[in-house]
Amino acid sequence: MEKGLKIGAILLLVAGMLSVPQDFYELTKFILIALFGILAYNSHVEANIKGTGLYVALIILFQPFVPLPFGATVWMVLHGVIVAFLAVTLFTSKSKLSKAI
Repeated sequence: MEKGLKIGAILLLVAGMLSVPQDFYELTKFILIALFGILAYNSHVEANIKGTGLYVALIILFQPFVPLPFGATVWMVLHGVIVAFLAVTLFTSKSKLSKAI
């Protein structure tokens, strides 16, 4: 299930890097905070404190209620970094990842 959530988040973030209407970005933020919330809960259950903190930070970053005033370029870079991080965590084993984070 966790792999599916990460793949869904990656697809949404990559789609957000395209030129789409503003409403898509708002919908994406709601979906991403739900996905990152589930991932944070899973990390908490596995006693991965650093992973939990990282996902909570991503929830705060993408929360749609008080938008952060970043420019389009900064959001593109953030999306790229987060996609890369999720892809790395998707393809590495949990034992290696828990040692690295």
